[in-house]
Amino acid sequence: MSKLLKSFLRIGSPAAALLLGVTASLAALACSATASPDDPLAQPPGGPPVSLVVTNSDLAVGENRVSFGLVDRDYMPVRPESVELRAVYYEPGAPTGQVRHRTAAEFLEWPPEGRRGVFVAQVKFDQAGTATGDTPGIWELHATFDYPEEEVLTIGTVVSVASEHRVPFIGDPAPPSKTPNAATVENLHTISSSPEPDPALYQLSVAEAVEASKPAVITFATPAFCVSATCGPQVSDLSELARAYRGRANFVHVEVYRDPHMIEPADPSRELVPAVAEWGLVSEPWTFVVGSDGTIGARFEQYVPPAVLESALLSELRP
Repeated sequence: MSKLLKSFLRIGSPAAALLLGVTASLAALACSATASPDDPLAQPPGGPPVSLVVTNSDLAVGENRVSFGLVDRDYMPVRPESVELRAVYYEPGAPTGQVRHRTAAEFLEWPPEGRRGVFVAQVKFDQAGTATGDTPGIWELHATFDYPEEEVLTIGTVVSVASEHRVPFIGDPAPPSKTPNAATVENLHTISSSPEPDPALYQLSVAEAVEASKPAVITFATPAFCVSATCGPQVSDLSELARAYRGRANFVHVEVYRDPHMIEPADPSRELVPAVAEWGLVSEPWTFVVGSDGTIGARFEQYVPPAVLESALLSELRP
């Protein structure tokens, strides 16, 4: 399996189920005999030449920052110049879907520089659709882009859209998690898997940071055990921001695993810290910008570039 696909494996392996769901949805599209301008094109036997892999674990009604990767049949990344994304809703039993939102996606590089990264788009879902219970409808994301062998290719995947977010959303109060910090431990390596933990990121607990009446940036990440290898760079970016905005905002890194200094890399049994459940997280890294009033101002699943994170922080620092 490629490093890009491995990067979609999450805490507790929920992305394994996500990836299986993607595969199943693509197979369903491949078997479909119906095609229209608002539905994916009928796919050849064996499925489409490129797969759409959504990396989000928490989509709900409203506007969402959707990130996704494109990979070919050899699990190699595909990076077209532009991607048009459509959110299509299927009523239960309906043969075709309704396009509810259209937008363009931009590519954001992951460190180190190169072809690694994801496409990101702001997508609005106007109703829930989980294919279960009270929300039996189905949402699909359709991506259209230039592809050499097909000229123009349209592919799609099913996504689950809940009525409400599980992870704190913009405007929600930040959970006051009582995480350990430099004052409560003798060695920072017991609360951080960073090779050289930056003391500036462990001065406050999450609770202290969100109750301090100033903006805070909080990153949940595990630098030593991050499958996508972006947790370390994300925490390094947090250190850079902490130096640049020292005194104006608080910065906290939360290691997602308990006692990281005692974890054997080959041992899959790892205990999550309580804050992970308190924030409803099933993936990493996650970064939140919290306003001086203690509410979420911005949130980012997976790696977020420094410029984007700094812009979100500046929005909270402005009077």
